[in-house]
Amino acid sequence: MHNRVNIIVEIMILLIMQCFEGTKERIKKMFDQIELSVSYYDTAWVAMVPSPTSPHNPYFPGCVNWLLDNQLSDGSWGPSHRDPLLTKDTISSTLACILALRRWGVGEEQMKKGLQFIESHFASVSDENQHTPVGFDIIFSGMIEYAKDLNLNLPLRSTDIDALFRKRDLELRSCHRENSKGREAYLAYVSEGIGKCQDWGKVMKYQRQNGSLFNSPSTTAAALAHLQNAGCLYYLHALLEKFGNAVPTVHPFHLYPRLCMVETIESLGIGQHFRKEITSVLDETYRCWLQGEEEIFLDPATCALAFRILRVSGYDVSSEPLTGFAEEHFFNSLGGYLKDLDAALELFRASQMIIHPDEQVLKKQNSWTSHFLKQELSSSSMCAYKQKEYIIQKVNDILEFPHYASLERLLHRRNIVNYTVDDIRMLKTSYCSSSIGNKDFIRLAVEDFNACQSIYREELKQLERWVQEKRLDKLKFARQKLAYCYFSAAATIFSPELSDARISWAKNGVLTTVVDDFFDVGGSEDELLNLIQLVEKYSLFPLYLIFM
Repeated sequence: MHNRVNIIVEIMILLIMQCFEGTKERIKKMFDQIELSVSYYDTAWVAMVPSPTSPHNPYFPGCVNWLLDNQLSDGSWGPSHRDPLLTKDTISSTLACILALRRWGVGEEQMKKGLQFIESHFASVSDENQHTPVGFDIIFSGMIEYAKDLNLNLPLRSTDIDALFRKRDLELRSCHRENSKGREAYLAYVSEGIGKCQDWGKVMKYQRQNGSLFNSPSTTAAALAHLQNAGCLYYLHALLEKFGNAVPTVHPFHLYPRLCMVETIESLGIGQHFRKEITSVLDETYRCWLQGEEEIFLDPATCALAFRILRVSGYDVSSEPLTGFAEEHFFNSLGGYLKDLDAALELFRASQMIIHPDEQVLKKQNSWTSHFLKQELSSSSMCAYKQKEYIIQKVNDILEFPHYASLERLLHRRNIVNYTVDDIRMLKTSYCSSSIGNKDFIRLAVEDFNACQSIYREELKQLERWVQEKRLDKLKFARQKLAYCYFSAAATIFSPELSDARISWAKNGVLTTVVDDFFDVGGSEDELLNLIQLVEKYSLFPLYLIFM
């Protein structure tokens, strides 16, 4: 009977593998090439950079031509299939593109259509339900002022413009009252919205080794337009060489999305299908960790995620680099100033990876991040988050179920149920990546989970027959704990090919329960002494093998 069940399970595993092949191949390709959406907003700012030798001509004319060729039929610039709640973002991108065309005196027809789009959708700017780009009040008002400098007549009421300026001034006054490094970083990040009033010398202290400011093409382009900095120019040239005439909103964006893929795939219980790809990502991440790459150590979410995944996977990584994101440092950074919930979540989860008694940095990190997350859950600021309900559920789950207190297979099921297919993220403009919120992940996870359930049901039937054959169900003194014992096995040793291990675990649990109950209520004193002598006599021959 055991061999027959093994054959059934092997056939089911083979059928599962064949059914998954198409989905698996698509996911494997994502590991090789991270796709990141084009940013119309950032491309527009790159297009606005003047040539140092001919200020009346663009430095990157290919970007200008790309804008001319990629306006949508409704007059806007942005994704063709956009969420209605991203209209405010589209208005911002559209105005940036119009300014770029106006700056170089081209595209009169495109500008006219773009202005009509802004006019007809302008109510979205003050709609509190819209997803708001980072720094929108400062940047959009700054673009309106730049439009005036370019003698561009915007079809907006003066009262609406004044309201925007008041909102911008209120935010700037609030920023100046809060004398922190986080505020300084934020104002540097939105420099294109401050323009001529910005202290560009101070902004340049945020320049990275790759020449960029915050890995942001728009901020870097604005700095190049004002300072003609060689590092900024090098970064933008490298960016256009890689992506052509249209740029993303953040670059480099290499390690974080790959780590997100690993995290998502493992959390949905389908990691066994991608061991080679996952190992490749972890090896690369570990090399970057050892080399002190900025892409890891300047970003709290990437650093925390890399630390957690590497440590769980057995790589030798110290928690010391996380001191750079201690409470005082985090809230003095751009992410801390923006109350980056994703970064705080990753730092909290990383803080649970204590393996040495002297890791005080993780203990302190656990304390302040848990306090911050609980505070944010009860705060009205949660309303500003895209996917509010999903974020609240995610934070609650992470706080309520520490990684060491969860059965892995139950965690997979909960992650499948709560998974959201949404690849849209927001910085100064929205962006998406195929490696985040992908439909193929959840499709494979559901199919795999259901297929495994079929295997588990077959194994449970086999165990029920075994209990009957051994007449264990006839022992009146013994509790019937087969389902309980098998559940503990399937919830932890869940891979389909580990059928023998699950069955052995469950049988051992059933027999242990029978012996325990026999000692507690079923046996006489003489019977118990006889059993003890039998165990001692046959200590080299496992008792459970008698019942196999």
